Amino acid sequence: MWWSSADRGAVTPGPHAAGPRRPSAEQIPAPHAAGAAQSRSHAGAVEERPTSNPAQLPPAIRDFTGRAGDLDELCALLQDASEARAMAVAVLTGLGGVGKSALAATAAHRMRGAFPDGQLYADLRGAAEPADSADVLTHLLRSLGVPEGAVPDDAGQRGALYRSLLAGRRVLILLDNAHDTAQLRPLLPGTPGSAVLITSRARIVGLPGARLLDLEAMTERDALAMLEAIVGGERVAADPGAARRLVAACGRLPLAVRIAAARLVARPDWAVADLTARLGDERRRLDELEADGLGVDAAFRLSYQGLDPHTARAFRLTSAAAVPVFGRTTAAVLLDIDEDAAEDALEALVDAGLLEACGIDRYRFHDLVRIFARRVLDDSPDAAERPAAQRRLLDHLLATVTHAVRRLRPHSDLPDLLHPASTPGHRPADAEAARAWLQESHQLIRATAEQALGKGPWEDLGEQALRPAVDLLTGWAHLILGTARRRELQGPARLALAGAHCHGDSRSAARALRLIAAVPQQGADTYPRIERALRQALRFAALAPDPLTESEAAHELAMILAAMGRPAEALPLFEQAYARHVELGGRGDAVRVLAHVVRARMLLGDKERAEAAADEVLRSARELGDRSTLGHVLYQIGCALLAGGRPVRAAAHLRESRQHHQWVGDLRWEALAWARLAHCALARERPGEAAACATQALSIEGDLGDAFCRGLALAARGRALLALGEAPALSALASLRTAHRLLSARGAAEADELTSLLWTAPPAPRRPGVPPGSPSRGAASAARAAL
Repeated sequence: MWWSSADRGAVTPGPHAAGPRRPSAEQIPAPHAAGAAQSRSHAGAVEERPTSNPAQLPPAIRDFTGRAGDLDELCALLQDASEARAMAVAVLTGLGGVGKSALAATAAHRMRGAFPDGQLYADLRGAAEPADSADVLTHLLRSLGVPEGAVPDDAGQRGALYRSLLAGRRVLILLDNAHDTAQLRPLLPGTPGSAVLITSRARIVGLPGARLLDLEAMTERDALAMLEAIVGGERVAADPGAARRLVAACGRLPLAVRIAAARLVARPDWAVADLTARLGDERRRLDELEADGLGVDAAFRLSYQGLDPHTARAFRLTSAAAVPVFGRTTAAVLLDIDEDAAEDALEALVDAGLLEACGIDRYRFHDLVRIFARRVLDDSPDAAERPAAQRRLLDHLLATVTHAVRRLRPHSDLPDLLHPASTPGHRPADAEAARAWLQESHQLIRATAEQALGKGPWEDLGEQALRPAVDLLTGWAHLILGTARRRELQGPARLALAGAHCHGDSRSAARALRLIAAVPQQGADTYPRIERALRQALRFAALAPDPLTESEAAHELAMILAAMGRPAEALPLFEQAYARHVELGGRGDAVRVLAHVVRARMLLGDKERAEAAADEVLRSARELGDRSTLGHVLYQIGCALLAGGRPVRAAAHLRESRQHHQWVGDLRWEALAWARLAHCALARERPGEAAACATQALSIEGDLGDAFCRGLALAARGRALLALGEAPALSALASLRTAHRLLSARGAAEADELTSLLWTAPPAPRRPGVPPGSPSRGAASAARAAL
């Protein structure tokens, strides 16, 4: 029942001695003339009876924790109201179980002394069958001492009497679980002195002057404090890692943490890790979060049952997205409706407290709400539509990635070789718009591909989704090469390869192996492992046949062979890749490959032919007008000229390359250009300049984790420091030793030069007071011992 026990009979102690007198019958306004006589008779009845000082707040929560900032804000608001500065109204909103009622009750108990004329409470049942405001007014009037027979029959008169009785008094009113503004408006006082705390799952924004507090899940620290307060510090301290995982599995939702803690209290033989393990299965998590009549599922279901059919469908199907955060375009594709209608549905879910708005066109499911939404999806007729909705999103992203590649790599043959999407997708207006879309969509792209390939609560989307998923990753890979996001290809690429083997798809297997080869590798024999993956990709491509892999994998394999010091093997593969790109019409790709041909010829000693070809390739690259392609060509020609003993010309090309890569945001190639510029400076005997360039390369590489770039830059830095002689030789040799380790692990040809340098480096000068033969006598000796 929503009323308190006080409603069973009026409590009639005298009014607060210091408070203002209740207004006389003549001062109580009648809502309309027809009921004036009745209003005066009811007011007269009240005049004969003193009002009560109700104390109806729910019991205080002894183990309440966290929310310090919100609690202080509410208490300050209530203090101002009690001093008659203003009539205060605060609305606490958020999803079921987030702790709205607990926070409101805690604030009310803390400030009850500031409201000596009483504290009223009513549960408005907003998430179920909303209470009628007129009935609530009857409860409030009876709580204020109005006899049953003196309560007006007319709802408007009840409200007028209620406001009159509160005028000049200091009363705190807690209205729990409100439905909407219309339900609340008649229940508000009309004059300063009193205060109202309102909780609601819905966003109530129509109350003038109300303070709105949107409550989110607790911080990890507060959630752990709640767990400790209920379970006890010893059990939590025994396994703090398990405790952190437990509150994470609860989504840091207060109701979920409280239920989990209650289960642990009921099972003293359980360790925290035992319950944490039970919560690890998402399919059973909501069932585990139920105890003593409380349940997370039940809390969410109340809000869900209040949705209209269209909004309920949106709630179910948007949970099929592979990510918890999405925008209206994603929702529109999943729901197969226009974007305006999708936005209306999402805003309705925000208003219902089942979805969070976390930015412009960004909506987020709480982890447990998303699990609940997927549960009701699987139990609804929409379950049959779910795979089709996910395939629509997959096709939409594939089409959009294809358009982005056209904007960012305008002369590439890649878009024409990707699986044709069945939807138009989003078309970025220009290259800048494509980059902006990509920046916002990385997680959605990766997760959607993984979902199509079988990661998550559902099975994969079948053979018909395999090629779109693989090609979504292929297009995405071309857009993120040169960034730290390359590492994110590892998981989905492995899933793609497994799916290709499962369905016997050689084309998808070839492309998946290319993706695996593109992921930065760790450990020894990096280049040999990449070589094996690319050769295997070429074998599958020949079976398919797959012109994309035949051209791209040949190019990439040639690059790896050249990097390992095998330019003679690389050259025919470069020429093969060039011929394939020309055949496919990829002018930009063909020019890039030709730049590698120039570098390979230079390494093979064919300097005259290489330099002549370099001028022609560079002219072609400038004609294309694509800064990414031009930057790549300039880099390769700069490296070729450096290898050919032309450091001045090489540096000019590399400086221009760096500028183009910086402009397009390709950090990896910008860092590599800096590292090569450092080696140019060394070749020109400018160690100070070399050290500065190496430092620039290392500062950029730090965010990328590119071992080759780091090794190249450290090699230049170590050589520069040795030449400068200003830093301790140990510091210089430490850089050389680290560079040698990184480059050797990859199988890079540059490691051989470092091996020779470390063996011939002069010993470090002996420090004063260190006797000959001590362990630190020679840095070179230590470096050699480490080789």
